[in-house]
Amino acid sequence: METMSNTATKQSGGAIARIRGLAPSLLPAEKKVALYVMKNADEVLAQSIGEVAAGAEVSEATIIRFCRTAKFSGFANMKIALAREFVTPLASTLHEDITEKDNSATLARKVFGANIDTLQETLSVLDPVAVEDASRHINGAGKTLIIGVGTSAPIALEAYSKFMRLGLPVTLQSDAHLMMMEAALLKKGDVVLAISHSGSTIDPVETVKVARSAGAGAIAITNNLLSPLAKACDITLVTASKETKFRAEALSSRIAQSSILDLLYVSLGLKNQKRALVCAQKIEDVITAKQY
Repeated sequence: METMSNTATKQSGGAIARIRGLAPSLLPAEKKVALYVMKNADEVLAQSIGEVAAGAEVSEATIIRFCRTAKFSGFANMKIALAREFVTPLASTLHEDITEKDNSATLARKVFGANIDTLQETLSVLDPVAVEDASRHINGAGKTLIIGVGTSAPIALEAYSKFMRLGLPVTLQSDAHLMMMEAALLKKGDVVLAISHSGSTIDPVETVKVARSAGAGAIAITNNLLSPLAKACDITLVTASKETKFRAEALSSRIAQSSILDLLYVSLGLKNQKRALVCAQKIEDVITAKQY
């Protein structure tokens, strides 16, 4: 496997989603800018850099640093990205919160709307180059170790199930000690795929560091581009989701994570269609016997 390069450097579209994902990891001053922009996005479009600095109670230099941190080429570029979101109409219910008075029909509309929103925002921030790099390296890896703990463990299992069916050499670990042990046995040409919504959970981050020390490449699927996990990995695939009162952010992000895995599955299948078809036939032959 060729040397992996960090592709989590340039994002397009989804300005608000991108800023929301970065906010938890920003320095205090830059976080004030993020909160101001998210709360007053429509007003920011008509404001100068000085007016935004005054509104956020920071210096103009902080505004510039924030734009660079958020991967905008400058203040003007951030305003252009924000403007694009205002000319792309979204259903007005997408960001509605759930209340105790909502009936089943309203709940369905809001929950499905939130899921649609999560997918739209993830698509807007997803880097196609990073997806292709991740697919290429998993396809060429001697072995891919997939890890995830807590609410990310079921997503890691889904990734294992998908890639295994393609005939890829993959293993799965959700136990903190076992994933660290297996990471230590990886070598150059292998890959670790770490899934973590926050990107700040200790076990996946430390496991990635062990894998990197052993010579393996590292890929992350996370909601936070500035998280410790993203910084530890060569390639980062970013999701976007919004927390609501009765719906933890990590739960809605599962849909985005699963969709990214679907994208990788299709991409990997196309890279070796003959292998994918042979594996699919073998699996169908044995699974058929399990059905009435």
